[in-house]
Amino acid sequence: MKKMFAAALALTMAALTACGGSSAPATTAAPAATAAAPAAAADTTAAAAAAETDWPTGTVNVTVPYNAGGDTDTYCRALFDRIAKKTGQNFVVTNLTGGSGMVAAMDVMQKKPDGYTILFNHTGASLVQEATGTAEFSYTNDFENCATVALDQTYALCAVSPDGQYKQYSKGFKDLPGMIEYAKANPGAVRYSTVFGSTTEYVGNRLQKLADIQFDNIDVGTSTGDRLAALLGGQVELGAYNYMNVADYIEAGDLVCLGIMANERVDGIDFPTFKEQGYDVVNAKKYEVKFPKGTDPAIVNKLSALCKEVAEDPEFAEVLKTYYAEPYYRDAATMNVEDPAEVEELKANLQ
Repeated sequence: MKKMFAAALALTMAALTACGGSSAPATTAAPAATAAAPAAAADTTAAAAAAETDWPTGTVNVTVPYNAGGDTDTYCRALFDRIAKKTGQNFVVTNLTGGSGMVAAMDVMQKKPDGYTILFNHTGASLVQEATGTAEFSYTNDFENCATVALDQTYALCAVSPDGQYKQYSKGFKDLPGMIEYAKANPGAVRYSTVFGSTTEYVGNRLQKLADIQFDNIDVGTSTGDRLAALLGGQVELGAYNYMNVADYIEAGDLVCLGIMANERVDGIDFPTFKEQGYDVVNAKKYEVKFPKGTDPAIVNKLSALCKEVAEDPEFAEVLKTYYAEPYYRDAATMNVEDPAEVEELKANLQ
């Protein structure tokens, strides 16, 4: 399956190279301020970085590997809207989908490392792809890490409600113990929406191992919309999604949340974690900013300092809180240590 996935990705990238990019990327610009006014109490690191480089002097392109409107896209736009105002330059956000994020990553890798191309992605897909060998490149070594800005621990395992409008597709699951009991009695009978080389593969494998059950893992598409449609349409019985994308369905009684994959209860989400229920299934998606390898360290440091300023902005925190996420800043040096360590941990858990 992984070899087929890699072959399909290679064909997609060949098409991109021939056409000069995605055939229909969704592109919008973060609005620039008319003038970039210096903050009264600017961070000393930001000031030092600004003294070393005049970047940016023109439009900066930011690539998001997922569709507009999802969690990665939402957090990216919230970040770069604010950085545009701070710098007085446009940051154009382009949604380039395919290959669970790998098409966008490879596209950014091929760009000139001049500071005017950025990748905004999350560790939930990138580090799993590296751990499983799905990606034929390294997210931890083949880019210039810049900063981490947000943390989302709201991954939720969902099933169709036996009492909602899609009940004809329900297996009758109302809670995690009931689902596990059924899966134990019927090995392979529960169809689980898996995007190979992503968080869904990791958390699914982790739960199967800990609960001693076996799912029928089915790839119904990489986008949240495709996977939700597959769940509500009866193609699968289980799926894992960011809570922000399923909250309305849960509140309407169409989906049942079987658990949240966080270390502890998440503010605003009134459902138990997997750890509370006896299964150490945790997923923390960290949203990262990366440049092509070889980008000037002065540019990397300047943007990292700007990201830190935004992460400390209460208004940015409020945006993330709306989606049950939180600000979470890491600089490049920290990412360079922690991300490879997480890859090794993932490898151990995916065996």
